[in-house]
Formats: sequence, C-alpha cells, structure tokens
Amino acid sequence: MLLCLGENYSFSQNSWTVYNESNSPLPNNTVRCLLIDRENHLWVGTDNGLLEMEGASSNLYSSANSPLADNYIRALAVDSSNAIYIGTTSEGIFKFDGSHWSALNTSNSGIPSNFIRALTVDLNQRLWVGTVEGFACLDQGNWSTWNIANSGLLSNNITAIASTTAAQYIGTINGGLIYLTNQGIANYTLLNSGVPDNSVISVQLDQNNQPWFASTSQGIFTDNGNQTWFSYNVLNSAIPSNSITAFELDENDNFLIGTQQDGFALFENGATWSHYHTNNSPLPDNHVLSCTRDSNQVIWLGTGNAGLVRLAIHQNSTMSLENSSFEAFPNPIQDGNLLHWSDAYDVQKVSFYELTGALMGCEFIAHGQKAIQIPATRSAMVIAEWSIEQAVIRRLICLQR
Repeated sequence: MLLCLGENYSFSQNSWTVYNESNSPLPNNTVRCLLIDRENHLWVGTDNGLLEMEGASSNLYSSANSPLADNYIRALAVDSSNAIYIGTTSEGIFKFDGSHWSALNTSNSGIPSNFIRALTVDLNQRLWVGTVEGFACLDQGNWSTWNIANSGLLSNNITAIASTTAAQYIGTINGGLIYLTNQGIANYTLLNSGVPDNSVISVQLDQNNQPWFASTSQGIFTDNGNQTWFSYNVLNSAIPSNSITAFELDENDNFLIGTQQDGFALFENGATWSHYHTNNSPLPDNHVLSCTRDSNQVIWLGTGNAGLVRLAIHQNSTMSLENSSFEAFPNPIQDGNLLHWSDAYDVQKVSFYELTGALMGCEFIAHGQKAIQIPATRSAMVIAEWSIEQAVIRRLICLQR
C-alpha cells in the first residue's frame, strides 16, 4: 500500500492563487489558451479578450482598446523576436510586437479559414496555422495550404501542430493524425494503423523531438514506430481521466494534463503522478482548458468557468513519509479514538486524506495541542498530514473497528 501511494500520488505545501473576473483584471472566466513569452510574461486568451501578465502588472487587449477585432481567443504563439500571434474564432490572426499590430486573414493571406484553432512558430521561424478548414504555413513570405480537397486530409478540423526540421505532426478532430514530411502527407487512423483515437487536441514534442498526443477519449499516447503506440490511460497509469482537454510538456519533459471533468494531473520524472481537483485542493473548477509552466516553475491553469489558477509547487520543503523523528500513535488506531503525536515539532494544522487524494477534513491546531480525532470514514487506511512551518509530515494510519 505504501509503494502504491509513493508511485501514484504526491502531496506538498503548495501555493494556490485564483484569478477571476471579480478579483482581478481577467476579462472572462473561460480561459482557452495560455502562453509564456520569451520575457516570462504570461498571455491569457479568454472568451472576452487577451490579458498580458507581468508580475503584479497587467495589460488587457480587446476590440474596445486595440486593433484586436475579435475577443474570442483560441490560440497563441511567440516567435524569436517575442512577437505574439493571436488566433481568433472569426477574424483570423493578429500579430503584436509590443507596439505594432498587423492582421492575417483569408483576404490577405493563405490561411483557409478565419477560425483559428492552432498556432506554432518553429525553429526556422515558419508560422504554422491550424483552422477548421485545413492548415497552412507561412515560410519567408510564401504561403502553403493543405486541406481535404488538395491534400487528401481526412478532416479539415485541425487542433494542434508540432514542427521539427524533419516532420510536422498534426492533430485533428475525427481525422486521425497527419504526418507531413518531404515525402508528403501520411494519415494515421484507428482503421489503418491502430492509433488509439482519431481525435487529438494537443501535440507536444519531448527533448528528443518525439511527438506525444493528447486524446479526447484515450489519454496520452506516443508513436513507437512501425504503427505501434504507447499510451498512458486510466487502465495502466494514475492519469485521472482519458478525456484530455489540455496538455503540455515542460522543459524537463514533465506532463501537465488538464481534463474534461477530473481536474489537473502532473506526471513528473516519468514516475510520479499528482492529481489536483476541487475535493483535494483549491482548484475552483475540474474542467481545465489550458495549462503551462513558466521559467520560475510556476504552473498556470485555465479553467472552463472559474478563471485562471496559479500553482506554485514547493516540493523541496516537504519532509518524507519515512521521517523517523516524528511519531504518531496509536497506529493502528481504534476508530473514534484520538490520534496523538510527539513533541518534536510545533504543528500548525492537521489534514486527513483518503488514499485517492481526496481531502477528508482539516483542523488548525492550538499551541500545545497534541491529539486530534480522525474524521469518520469507512476506509481501512487514511493519510494524516501535519503542517509544520513550511514543511509537512505524513503518516499512513490504519483504522481498527
């Protein structure tokens, strides 16, 4: 049981901040996309404009105060000069370099639709654009466009593009995966190659340029070659849901995963899963639409209806389960009895969790208090967590009835 806990769940004294329409300049509580630019500014795309956040200051851009003609923001990208590309639902793309604005749309460029779903600037500074009518590339002033009619795509609804020097990996809704190389277009689907899902909402490249795909119903998967696929799903991992709505790899190849209705998951070092949801954390909404991590290792989450979340994980301040100088007793404990602890530390708060990570209850501790009653539960085991200054100590407590 201890081994299972160590493999699948991670708890810590984390710092949470929720930004919404009521307490911040955030213009809308639906946050569709997030971007960290080259100066570590956070760009927040919402259903009512674009917010730029730099520390405690912010700038709001909308149709009311800027050339941004559409307030429904769906995609963001940044180039090597730190110019921001903003994809909208009806007016195409807007480029903002910090002082000047320009627009790309169906009337002045090669994009096949003004409804933009994906934007990527690759290492060669080519702009890749995914729309609901196919995808396009701007390369040194020249446009190329791919769709069902001219390229044999199985779907024009493009959701994600990841680009390397050798290939472009493209996700669609109901059209499988598209690989674009010098040899042309290849489509990979459930029927012709055993792809786990024909619908993908994000494509991310790891440090080896290996593509990882986030599925709408089959979790996270990657291409092992020869039409074989490796997946993280609810049957073989601690991922909380197969219905993924946001996915990003950070600079250390840790997985940031937003789900349709099961909150946010973090998969670190290829081994440790952490799961945050409304029952075990201050996360205000289990529908996570976007996620990213800045250069200070702060995680940002965009929710469906509850605004923007800042999560700073303080793992270095967490004492381990095996800390031998702290004693909790009796353990096992008779259901209903008081759980005591040693005098070695000045405890500030005690929390109890189910093994799933769900918070059962917590209590702030008065000075000198050395015992607490465990909340009522049908579980045979619970996790007790003692908060001590900037650290926590945990013990697996067995219950007797």
